[in-house]
Amino acid sequence: MHKGKVLVIGGGASGIAAALEAAANQFHVYLIEKNAGLGGWAFNYCCKATNKCAKCSACLIPQAKLQVEKNPLITILCNSTIEGFTGSAPDYKVKIKDNSGTVTEIEVGAIIVTIGFKPFDVSRKGEFAYDREKNVITGLELEKAIREKGSVEAAFGKLSSIGFIQCVGSRDMAEGNNYCSKVCCMYTSKLARMIRAEAPDLELVIFYMDLQTFGQGFKEFIESAREDDKIQFIRGIPAKIFGFPYDRLTVRYANSLTGEAIEDKFDLIVLSSAITPAEDSSRISRLLNIDIDEHGFFKTGVLDPVETKQPGIFVAGACQSPKDIPGSIEQAKTAVSSAVKYLTAVDQ
Repeated sequence: MHKGKVLVIGGGASGIAAALEAAANQFHVYLIEKNAGLGGWAFNYCCKATNKCAKCSACLIPQAKLQVEKNPLITILCNSTIEGFTGSAPDYKVKIKDNSGTVTEIEVGAIIVTIGFKPFDVSRKGEFAYDREKNVITGLELEKAIREKGSVEAAFGKLSSIGFIQCVGSRDMAEGNNYCSKVCCMYTSKLARMIRAEAPDLELVIFYMDLQTFGQGFKEFIESAREDDKIQFIRGIPAKIFGFPYDRLTVRYANSLTGEAIEDKFDLIVLSSAITPAEDSSRISRLLNIDIDEHGFFKTGVLDPVETKQPGIFVAGACQSPKDIPGSIEQAKTAVSSAVKYLTAVDQ
């Protein structure tokens, strides 16, 4: 019998939040993470505050990670993956293998899948020269560099201009995906505002297809960024980036109104890579017998964004659909609430 035990698969932002919420409801939690440590991609994100909090929630992840590690109701199993799944709700048996090859079987009553996402491989977009020019980086690489070094200048030296290119791998039928990753416009705007506060004379240009404003306060924040005279928004995705024969990067793009070809120089180019399904999504869906949608994200009920077709198995975070840290945390809490209701009902 499960005896109040919950398995959380994935130790990123949503997995950590789910583990803490389940433990707060007095359930024993097994938290499995395939990597050596908890935190996921979000653990590398930098704080985007200027003179006030930008509500990016990056600061919550290290704090929550420490809380998980100290919680006696949470058993952390890093360097581990699910290798087998049997039983029926609410008495599931799950085989877990660690990196030494040791297999352990646990019994749980509910499972919450929070395996996160995989960034789009931006090298597939050859026109952006990601694998040829050292100063073409991804947004994740920029965040990590700022977090580790403390500032853009400390990470990259004195810069005069940075270009951000949106929708790399999103809304792209040729080499990417036909869906919007939802968070890129907001995260880039927050990064731009943070960098602008640090370096007032730095010129920032954001190349975009459309500005998507998902979530509370997103539209107002982006509009405030657009009012900044040092942050320029250009509607149109560049056609090519190259370095030679110049010292700086050259970005070639078209004026969206006139069609005129334009070339501008930048010190650094930042690519907003799409959120794509995690590498393990297909394997986990087969093991647990839960569905994935046409894009590869876990499929949930029409009226319930955390419920799968399997009783007692729920999903949360970016493995269900692209979302930011606050959205992932909120959905993780919803998934735990559904798991608690389910286990309470079957125990009565």
